[in-house]
Amino acid sequence: MRSHSEILARSKCQVVKKVGTSSSYKRIIRTAAAFLALDQITPVAAKILLHNKVRFSLTLTGIAIAFFLAAAQFGLLVGWINTNTAIIRHAGVDVWVMAPQTPAFDYGTAIPRNRLYQVRSMPGVAWAEGLFMAWNIWQRGDGRRVNVELVGLDESSQGGPWRMREGSVDVVHLPHTVIVDELYMQALGVRRVGDSFAMIGQQAIVGGISSGIRTFTASPFIFTSIKSAIRYDKRYLEDEITYVMARCVPGFTPEYVRDTIRARVPQVEVLTTVQFATRTVQYWMLETGLGLTVVITAMLGLGVGVMIISQTLFAITQDHLPNYATLLALGFSHRRLAMIVLMQSLALGGCGIAGGSVLFIAACYATAKTPIPLETTPLVFTSLIFVSLLSSGLASFVSVRSLFNLDPVSVFHV
Repeated sequence: MRSHSEILARSKCQVVKKVGTSSSYKRIIRTAAAFLALDQITPVAAKILLHNKVRFSLTLTGIAIAFFLAAAQFGLLVGWINTNTAIIRHAGVDVWVMAPQTPAFDYGTAIPRNRLYQVRSMPGVAWAEGLFMAWNIWQRGDGRRVNVELVGLDESSQGGPWRMREGSVDVVHLPHTVIVDELYMQALGVRRVGDSFAMIGQQAIVGGISSGIRTFTASPFIFTSIKSAIRYDKRYLEDEITYVMARCVPGFTPEYVRDTIRARVPQVEVLTTVQFATRTVQYWMLETGLGLTVVITAMLGLGVGVMIISQTLFAITQDHLPNYATLLALGFSHRRLAMIVLMQSLALGGCGIAGGSVLFIAACYATAKTPIPLETTPLVFTSLIFVSLLSSGLASFVSVRSLFNLDPVSVFHV
């Protein structure tokens, strides 16, 4: 009765005869023999992975598309977050004063204008102005009506457009004058500066065109002066505004100024710019469920990529079990075989991520001038790549398990 070691030694001598009729087996054996001494498993992994080039190409295509879908969903999320906090972030102020329980920038309610003068008198406040925000109806020349978000600017035009394509922000202080954005000109029926429209029966003359001032609600921003906004709105009183914006004296923190205003100004809520932006994001992304939906869709995209890698690796591993048994017979350990499969998994994931990244970058450029852009940050994109590679590694688990159950002797039984 031969021992297992004797059978394994005899198998090593007979392996070439057993697989001599298979050219693919010969290539695997030659590669293994050449690199066994140097412990280089990369060529072996590559030869097995590239043995069926059609399957390899289709797999990479599927992984690239799956990664692109995940990246696009997170790109939408980042783009939406940037959009619904844009005016808050670009206003250039430190503290916001508003009516209690204001859920988001788009849903502010009226506060007395004298709150502005009270804020100006607070220690640590270097500058303060008001801002108007309310919903209105834009009457196109063809009779169609469009819901809009009406933003009224105070004397310094703070909180207004930060990029202009045509005209100046200060034109809003002219009578009956508004600024619209180039992204929504078609929706509003605007063709050029000087076109005249109406909001609730009041004339609105386009005096300027901003560039890239998006809105999350699909209702375009219309910028004008506070005085004109109140006239268009008809619900606010002459001495009411929606927000007070304040800047801090150098040396005073926004938190100190916030707490001071809270303690001394009645019936208002006071937030720093970061807090107000965060609250707005939480409202739109969490309370409305939009953010959760986008994240779930992105995770499904990653899941599809993992399934593609897992199934492909399992199929490749099963197809090449005799090759792996041959490698075991030649002295490869189960651990080294597992490293081969893991390397194949990471290679598939890495190449797919590269292809998906190219698609995502192209989509970002294609949507840069649209109302719904795809955007990202270095942290978000790097995290997505890391999670994708980690998932790719985990996808090799089933294939690795099948290798650890492989007995090199059984392959050579007739």
